[in-house]
Amino acid sequence: MDYKNTLLMNKSNFEMRGNLAVKEPILVEKWKQENVYENMNLNRKDAKEFVLHDGPPYANGDMHCGHMLNRILKDITVRYKNMSGYKTPFVFGWDTHGLPIENQVTKSGVNRKTTPLVEFRENVETML
Repeated sequence: MDYKNTLLMNKSNFEMRGNLAVKEPILVEKWKQENVYENMNLNRKDAKEFVLHDGPPYANGDMHCGHMLNRILKDITVRYKNMSGYKTPFVFGWDTHGLPIENQVTKSGVNRKTTPLVEFRENVETML
């Protein structure tokens, strides 16, 4: 028996795959051109600030689902606060009790003791 004609499937031009590797750079560039982040806070320039300090992204090892959950929850919180009338500047935080991200830089081959501090910090920033 052929069940093909018994399935009620939607007909759409919507792609079956997300193709994020191709689409994300295009979206990020569009957001940069439209100054989405800057405009979000420009509309709240005189409002009370809500600052959620953000630590190094992968301070406790390789990326895993917990990092994703952390990012999503932070994003939801900041967007909610912005829509509630707060100015929500994005501030990098570095208080991770020992700076594990710096340990990652050291493991990548950068000698912390012989590398000038400015250069070492630049290496840290490239790992973010």
